[in-house]
Amino acid sequence: MLPRPPAARRLLPLLRNPAFWYVTALAAMWPVLRLLPADRVWALRAWASTDLGNLRPWPDGHPIASLTVSAFVPQDTVWVWPVFALSVFAVVGALGARRAVAVLALVQVTATALAEGLVWWRIEHGALPAEAAHALDTGPSYVVVAALTVAACRARPVWSRAVWLVLLAGAAPNLFGGVADGQVAAVGHLVSLLAGLAVAAAHRLGLPPVARRTAARASSVQAERVPSR
Repeated sequence: MLPRPPAARRLLPLLRNPAFWYVTALAAMWPVLRLLPADRVWALRAWASTDLGNLRPWPDGHPIASLTVSAFVPQDTVWVWPVFALSVFAVVGALGARRAVAVLALVQVTATALAEGLVWWRIEHGALPAEAAHALDTGPSYVVVAALTVAACRARPVWSRAVWLVLLAGAAPNLFGGVADGQVAAVGHLVSLLAGLAVAAAHRLGLPPVARRTAARASSVQAERVPSR
């Protein structure tokens, strides 16, 4: 079997990294949203919105599709999200590809459920009009806030954590403004931040399922399994 050329050896790990595909998808969405007619953009966002109407079980809604597609369809400042999403590389580096995808997907679902659950409760108690059940709610921010938080705590090299912390702090006024008023996005961002801190703490303490078995640990375990002569 012929050895792979050096360029291919460097490219393959990148192509296998889910962070690369997520950042690429967000970057590609920028020109797509600019080139599509305004009515098509509105229709896409309305279909991908994780509002109470779309989150209803099929056939009245499409919760799985909206939860998935919403994470790729920003509502505003489209250009900034691929930059922030670079933090997902740090999450993959800390947790591994499968754990990173699972954790960030769980954050997307949990933050959406709690934020929209608050909307439902406020509608039921007359604090919001019934139309709030169909308010547009799309974007990668729940995923990105959790990724920035984990990266700010666990990224390697250690100095890179300052970069992610500065980006998170700079975006904080826009991300968390409105928490006291129960705004959907702000509540979801707060949930994402807390989830990111919990994941970072669990990783720091070596708690499953987010702790990765390092090569050294794996070698020691393998050595223990080999009987001594």
